[in-house]
Amino acid sequence: MIDIYNESLANYADGDRHIFTAKFLRPDDRKGIFTELTVDNEDNVVVKQIALHMTKAFKDLNLEEGDVIQFEGIVKKNTRDEYTVERPTRAEKISSADNSDSKVHVMGNDWDWFEK
Repeated sequence: MIDIYNESLANYADGDRHIFTAKFLRPDDRKGIFTELTVDNEDNVVVKQIALHMTKAFKDLNLEEGDVIQFEGIVKKNTRDEYTVERPTRAEKISSADNSDSKVHVMGNDWDWFEK
């Protein structure tokens, strides 16, 4: 079950900046969908999936699906009573996605088969 209100972030809504680690899933309009969000380098996943604004800090990383990033941010409650992470800074990519499979598979190198 996904915690759609991210209530597990309430423990960190103290106004202090925390260090977050998350895996980038995909862009979505002006937000990015992240998974496996952890706080302050703890081992447990605090939020399974969260949408965060794609700020300049994130855009500069040229994120691809599966990239793991670390950044600082503040947990706040928004107008819909959902907890979210705001004002991300010091974002850095700590591991890149394994993109060895480009999903394009070539069978042989005989490209002129259609002319025969």
